[in-house]
Amino acid sequence: MNPRQTTYDFIISGFGCAGMSLVYYLVQGKFKNHKILIVDSAAKKANDRTWCYWAEKPLSIHPTGHAIISWQNISLSNGHSRVVKSLENLRYFHIKSSDFYREILALLKNFPNIHLLQDSILECAETEVGAYVKTEKNGIFHAEKVFNSIPNLSTNRFTDSMLKQVFVGWKIKTQAPCFDANTVVLMDFLQGTQEQTDFFYILPYSDCEALVEYTLFSDQKPDLIGMERNIDQFIKNNLGQEAYEITFREQGSIPMSTRELSPDRYTHIIPLGTLAGCSKPSTGFTFYTIQKHCQWIVTCLEQKNFPRQMTWKRKAKYLFYDNILLNIARKWPKKLPAIFMNLFQTNSGPEVLKFLNEESSFFEDIKILSRLKFPVFIQSLLRYEKH
Repeated sequence: MNPRQTTYDFIISGFGCAGMSLVYYLVQGKFKNHKILIVDSAAKKANDRTWCYWAEKPLSIHPTGHAIISWQNISLSNGHSRVVKSLENLRYFHIKSSDFYREILALLKNFPNIHLLQDSILECAETEVGAYVKTEKNGIFHAEKVFNSIPNLSTNRFTDSMLKQVFVGWKIKTQAPCFDANTVVLMDFLQGTQEQTDFFYILPYSDCEALVEYTLFSDQKPDLIGMERNIDQFIKNNLGQEAYEITFREQGSIPMSTRELSPDRYTHIIPLGTLAGCSKPSTGFTFYTIQKHCQWIVTCLEQKNFPRQMTWKRKAKYLFYDNILLNIARKWPKKLPAIFMNLFQTNSGPEVLKFLNEESSFFEDIKILSRLKFPVFIQSLLRYEKH
């Protein structure tokens, strides 16, 4: 980058999935010649995340440098009960973060007006005419708009007591076949769990290779060593594989809340990603909504139409549905497995996934919800709290 240049049209603070998605859409149209500074403390070369979404075909932003991985079936299990659903015209797509990083970084080499700076951001604030970021090693940079996905730079509502979806994952190779290569295991619930919801999530790349994740809904500090121990026991006891090789590890924590996570009302600082409300509170799925949010931001920029709130605006009905589930997760966690099983048992795969993508109509919602068993939802309504 040019160290003498300190003023830009846009600054992207944090260059993960949301920051990369935004710059991808910015350079597709009228902003491709704008001066853009991107700041992140990491080089973005390591494979540190796995993202999934469902759609009829790969999104335009989906990396194409390697074979596109997708599945046609999903399954859920709860003890001896198992449901398998065809996705029919949909596919469940997988993205390796290192592939995503590599393609976005390669794209940006075509734009000399876009500068990447590896540095830590200490402060992000507004001025009378724009905003600025203060970096640890390179000083202060100004811009008309700053797009921020770094939680600790915002007055956010992330709290230790907030329910979180905590996960630890291993990509493993086994000596003997043990996976159904055509079916993603969305949730394999543990039996005998007392005061928490936990399950395994499996992305099978072949019958001998898969990403196996242990996921826990909790408001406590996670015991990561214990979570890895649970993965090992699952592989040995449930998959029957005593010998296996770990080729990749990941871990993360996603807030599960219907509250606005970035309550700030700035004109020139716009939140991105989870900070902007792109993570669905009840499931944690984020990638697909990030794409919709970033495209909407670019449209607002093109039209010079800036709503007071530029976080992702979710419909009130979905906030309500999610909060009912979070209320159950808080008060009656042992009932959640049966709810998810019931949801998938009584509806088609595409119906449920359209509902989870928050793209269903009111009449489609009624059709789906009318098939569910009601007692626990009535119980949640009677003891309703916002989470």
